Amino acid sequence: MDKQTYQKDPDFWNTRFRLIQPNLRKIDAINLDIEELINEVKEYGANAILVNGGGIVAWYPTTNAYQKVNEYMHGDFLGDIIAAAHRANIKVLVRMDVSKSHPYLLETHPDWFRRDSAGDIIKHWEMLTTCPTGPYWEEYNFRVLEELLNKYPADGIFFNAFNYLRCNCKRCQTFFKEQTGFDLPTEENWQNPAWRAYVSYRYERHADYNRRLAEFVNKVSPGTVLTIDTNITSDSYKGIRESGWHTVNFSESNGCITSEAFNLVDRPFPKWSYWAGEEVKIGNHLKQTSIILSYSKSIFSRRAAQPAVQFGYDLMQIAANGGAPFVALSGTFEQEDKQALPMTKKIYTYLKTFDQEYNDMTPLADVAIIYSQRTADYYGKEHPAERWQAHYRGMYEILAESHIPFTVLHEGCLSIEKLQNYSCLILPNIAALSDEEASLIDRYVDSGGHIISTYETGLYDHEGQRRSEQALKCVGREVRGSVKNAYTYLEVRNQSFIEDYPDTSVLMFTGDFLETVEKKDHMRLVSEDLYGIPSVRNTTPEFAYWEKVSDSPGLTIHSHGEGSVAYLPWSPDKLYHLMGIHEYKSLIAGLVKRFCGALSMESNAPGGVECLLAKRKSGGYLIHLVNGVGTQGKPLTETVKVEEIQLKVKGRFQSAKSLTTGEHYNIKKDGEYSSMIVRSLGLFEAIIIE
Repeated sequence: MDKQTYQKDPDFWNTRFRLIQPNLRKIDAINLDIEELINEVKEYGANAILVNGGGIVAWYPTTNAYQKVNEYMHGDFLGDIIAAAHRANIKVLVRMDVSKSHPYLLETHPDWFRRDSAGDIIKHWEMLTTCPTGPYWEEYNFRVLEELLNKYPADGIFFNAFNYLRCNCKRCQTFFKEQTGFDLPTEENWQNPAWRAYVSYRYERHADYNRRLAEFVNKVSPGTVLTIDTNITSDSYKGIRESGWHTVNFSESNGCITSEAFNLVDRPFPKWSYWAGEEVKIGNHLKQTSIILSYSKSIFSRRAAQPAVQFGYDLMQIAANGGAPFVALSGTFEQEDKQALPMTKKIYTYLKTFDQEYNDMTPLADVAIIYSQRTADYYGKEHPAERWQAHYRGMYEILAESHIPFTVLHEGCLSIEKLQNYSCLILPNIAALSDEEASLIDRYVDSGGHIISTYETGLYDHEGQRRSEQALKCVGREVRGSVKNAYTYLEVRNQSFIEDYPDTSVLMFTGDFLETVEKKDHMRLVSEDLYGIPSVRNTTPEFAYWEKVSDSPGLTIHSHGEGSVAYLPWSPDKLYHLMGIHEYKSLIAGLVKRFCGALSMESNAPGGVECLLAKRKSGGYLIHLVNGVGTQGKPLTETVKVEEIQLKVKGRFQSAKSLTTGEHYNIKKDGEYSSMIVRSLGLFEAIIIE
């Protein structure tokens, strides 16, 4: 099919497609059998492919001299592989790269490249990195795209390494000054209003460039979509800020979201095992989200494979949350390390078999966690992972391990209509709230919603400046002071708050604690508990006791309108993430159940088994159990089978059938639930209940 006869389908990118990227090295072009490569992609169960295109190295004959044609290529790789893929009914994304170029161009095009504060060129290995305001981005990139799109019927363009990195050239200084009135800052300094302005300026400018690219692509080649290499979340978070990535802004222009979740072996501790599914939860509220998994153990060891079980676990996290899996190989299927290829094929062919089932499912949640990129930036500042992300991740872990059906909402997509889909909102130290967001959350509670809020939520404005009073009226507390390491324990007076531990009357405590008092004009105080026990710092056994308890509560529950608010002026979420203090999980899960009543689904599965619920278009539910039980802190290398898992789904159902085995489960009535037993769980199970 040539460019004139091929019919593009941009709606394809709104489906749960299955993409494979043979990320070819230059030498892979030698004697490359394109038909065989496409046949393998199809045999693996994929229906989309990402192929090498241009930018740094051209994989097609080009008149744009500054992208070097791959010297190992014969003929027209790009034209041939697009044609072969389309004959096989496989959609094609073409990979481009505007992030760097060749050193020999510096002499003739010095204005193409980034400069540091001393005026020196910034390199990536031997390559020169490009300026995001320069002619390379603003002129040359569009010429390259125009040539490619006029020649080939690409279904989509994918920009790799799409980063708006800092540049201190004269042009960047001028643009920033004109836009903000500030001189371009040369270092990260959150006390400097110019730096705070630069953070938002970069997000806005990068989104604008992305929008113009998408419009250009569609103008030159109607029906061709744009998507980009990005991260919705990451371990350090700082890379997101430094790249100028704001998923909400990008999603307005792009055909789908393509976000990395590279589970590389050198990731920091504590290892975050939920990354692949987490990004789908956030992204799918904006646009269909595809998660890029690297087949490689490490960027520096691209030909060493991920453990097969870990790879399968990540793939099923993506699928069970409604995402589109995207596997990136180094080179072709001819790998020196093939250990994860059979697992890739197994999961992809399974998803192909049940393609309609996965495309028709809609994940369900009783609870939503708020994800605040603004708090990570303007409150997290130099240490966003420590100051904010640890709170958020702890809450995510608590809900996942407690098998509470939940989702994650980026602050950029909040509306009263969306919030009212959930019985409870979780605000894990969402410190930097705008006035509009605070008003929205107050309205949600007033109309009957419930929130659980921790630590400094609502105490800072949208630029991270301390407020004089709490932004959320519904919280009903005023902060009178903050004490650090003043308490060793929290005294539990109402055992129902940690009902999983009836023999425990104190909780371990460490860190900051905000002392609060009730607002006089607020509605009824429903309950308070968890009183600070002053620090016992002499650890000699004979002195490990206390003689008094403070009157500052670590938990208050207030009514507000038709709803209610639980406020914990400390960090149970962060402490759970960093230390795994198990009573904190019971505390938060208990508050959720207190507010939500009967959850949509419950299970007695171990915390390492994710239980995910989705509504089927044809009726009933699709349930996933994804087994992450294994060695903590290291990649999963084996599946630990779990026996006798009870699943309880709210409602009356007549039948339950496994997609993986065809087995029928016996269903029993259990109050307002329908209950079944999964006798043995391997890597994953998928069950239709109707």
